[in-house]
Amino acid sequence: MVNKEIENLVTFTQQKWAKTVLEIGKAYRSKSSLENLISELLNNIYAFNYCEVLFKPTLAKNVQFRSTREEFESYFLGQNNICKEDDGFAVKDWKSIKFENYKIIEHNDYLLSMGNYYFIDDKNKSLKVEYTFGFIRTDKKELRINLHHSSLPYNE
Repeated sequence: MVNKEIENLVTFTQQKWAKTVLEIGKAYRSKSSLENLISELLNNIYAFNYCEVLFKPTLAKNVQFRSTREEFESYFLGQNNICKEDDGFAVKDWKSIKFENYKIIEHNDYLLSMGNYYFIDDKNKSLKVEYTFGFIRTDKKELRINLHHSSLPYNE
């Protein structure tokens, strides 16, 4: 069991991620520049400035795994043609994103969280997604994501 301070750090980082993804969608719909928001996501939420980053996007089939900024941008914005299957996850009509952590663990100052997050669109339709996030500490009170695995629940 992690202490409350660590739990709060993870929750804060998850909320920052969700807020930024929602802001990207709003900016896209209002035809505003996405450059600052995608920079915020990649530089201040993900750990690209500190280490390598691994990503298994929710809706990726052909290029299942990603590790470069350009591949992340392709998935979230769907505009750079790096991965042809990407249509911009962050630019969809999401109106809310809610994390429900199953468990948060810490080992040697590395943090992992696993659970479900729920994406609610503008028609109140919910998309349940399973996730695992890995976090590195960049200082005592700040985390960056260096592992992001998302998938749809098993459906027989």
